[in-house]
Amino acid sequence: MSEEIGDEKQIERELPYWLAFHKLSAGIKPRKTLKLYEALGSMKLAWEANYGELRALELLSSEIINNFISKRQTIDPGDLFESVRKSGVDVYSFYNSKYPAPLREIIDPPLILFVQGSYAVEDIPHSVGVVGTRKPSSYGRGLAKDIARGLAQNGATIISGMAVGVDSLAHWGAIECGGKTLAVLGCGVDICYPSSNRPLYDKLCSGTHGAIISEFFPGTKPEPWRFPARNRIIAGMARALVVIEAGLTSGSLITAKLSFENNREVFAIPGRIDSPTSEGTNAIIARNQAHLMTKYQDVLTEMNWVARPASGESKPRTMVELFGKEKEIYTAIEQEPIQFDDLVQKLGIDAHELSASLTMLELAGVVTRLPGDWYERHSSSFQVHGQKIL
Repeated sequence: MSEEIGDEKQIERELPYWLAFHKLSAGIKPRKTLKLYEALGSMKLAWEANYGELRALELLSSEIINNFISKRQTIDPGDLFESVRKSGVDVYSFYNSKYPAPLREIIDPPLILFVQGSYAVEDIPHSVGVVGTRKPSSYGRGLAKDIARGLAQNGATIISGMAVGVDSLAHWGAIECGGKTLAVLGCGVDICYPSSNRPLYDKLCSGTHGAIISEFFPGTKPEPWRFPARNRIIAGMARALVVIEAGLTSGSLITAKLSFENNREVFAIPGRIDSPTSEGTNAIIARNQAHLMTKYQDVLTEMNWVARPASGESKPRTMVELFGKEKEIYTAIEQEPIQFDDLVQKLGIDAHELSASLTMLELAGVVTRLPGDWYERHSSSFQVHGQKIL
């Protein structure tokens, strides 16, 4: 029995025990913890269960159960919850309605996310991770900002790790066009790392353009082993990943590998064959693991995302994701206006069906009807690239 996603009262009651399991290091992986919860119907009951109750579930070995019972005596869920509450950060458990849905799909999702700033759950389905070297060339620096800016202007949320280099440039590219971006850290969200990124950190903590996210408790210092763990969250939250300049042993390729494993689309920018920072990107392109990418529209087209105008001209566009007949009709309209009867002939479909689909495209804001039953793509719409039309 699982709690309903969005049941805020139940989530609030259970949060101290979610935090306690998240804090505990007793050999119980997140997916196993979730199975305990499902079996017992309550994280409190799972936390307080005795040896016999846990053994009867046949989920944990005797050794792990004994280790768990021993270590949980060192943690008071109420005190833990109070310390996190006093830190002032937002906390989302696995079943919280604000926990990113794509992250629930990965092999080892974090039980808890800590957040400084703000983000909207509806932005996550159209999120793109942008990663790369900490020492980009002038070529890489320009691409990182331009690609992030182009994607953000068309409604994508940019996700990266706030490292110096490509990560930071991608965040700033999104911010400078008024878009949204999320930074996933390998330390507590209350720690600015690296310290040189203080202006970016403060901008994201303000919540105007996004948020700082981490699975690590407030106060947790950055350590090398935490960054691969951080990378799996970037790979899990992003529906697509763009790699810009990465060496063969870079952390960016770790993120790409995790994205492959999570069935995400991976894109890579080709680089000079004599540049060490292009060896990794060129390799994953050559192995057909990543789409060769030359412009930001390549992502939008591959993902079937269509930009539609926002409420204000200065605001980034929002997204509509096209499927089936609507996508076919949108593609058939191409770049020039076309008359209704010509569309019927071109597509070979029933006029009533075409009319209904065109109405949906009009409501979505990606197609405009002109006098004389002519139709054109909205002037602010680009390739096939944002939310599903219902």
